[in-house]
Amino acid sequence: MGTESVTTARRERLTESRPPARRFGVKQWLDEVIAYSELLSNLVARDLKTKYRGSFLGMFWSLLNPLLLMVVYTLVFSVIVRVNIHPYAVFLLSGLVPWNAFAMSLTSATNSVFDNRDIVRKVFFPHQVLPLSAVLANSVNFAINILLLLVLTVVFHVSFTFTMLLLPVLVILQLFFTYGLGSILAAAQVYFRDVQYFLSILLTAWFFLTPVVYSLDLVPHRLQPFLAVNPMAWDITSFQDIWFYGRLPRWPYLLGFAAISVLTLVVGILLYGRLSRRFAEEV
Repeated sequence: MGTESVTTARRERLTESRPPARRFGVKQWLDEVIAYSELLSNLVARDLKTKYRGSFLGMFWSLLNPLLLMVVYTLVFSVIVRVNIHPYAVFLLSGLVPWNAFAMSLTSATNSVFDNRDIVRKVFFPHQVLPLSAVLANSVNFAINILLLLVLTVVFHVSFTFTMLLLPVLVILQLFFTYGLGSILAAAQVYFRDVQYFLSILLTAWFFLTPVVYSLDLVPHRLQPFLAVNPMAWDITSFQDIWFYGRLPRWPYLLGFAAISVLTLVVGILLYGRLSRRFAEEV
């Protein structure tokens, strides 16, 4: 009975401390992000400092991780399986770099509220900055890995073409998609703690169902429609098109990914904003 009284009292205090309910929209989200931009930058800096704290190699792991994966996958698919793609290392990184950024950002965003439960319980601030800070912190690693891809492109004498100018467009669309989906999963994680375990399994399956280590052109024609409904397949294939093949992305894929990214972003913002009012009581 005593425990129930304490819990009830705590919830009453949290309810009293919350501002009056109001409609939440994209404009309000943008206003709050701008108003709390200093907090957002501090959270990003904290995430970057603590990620490799105590590690001997530190930020070098941001480069070492994709390099080691590149060596392993190149050995398997270029030497053993003998996939007819040359140079395979550049092709692989042109898909692996955006995929790793997506997977790491999505995982961090999903856990962002629960990992910061102490400040969520004690301090009032717009909780929208939590998944956003997670995505932005991982975007720093994304930028570092793009530089690594750039270096290997020079080393392997892959031609630079005008299509690479579309890279910022694909990066922004991927950030929209990641943040929107991450916000949805972060809100779900507060109420259902199994989400993080489900996500781990989902990302493993999603990786092999996305043409990262293989080209979509190598998939049998009868199976391509099944992969073509995968938004990340549209994204990764577009990255490979503009960077490795030096051609414009397939417009249905690019436009489809743009549409699903914006839709996911808006849905994520609205759903997260609606559910976030009870975060302090639930975490």
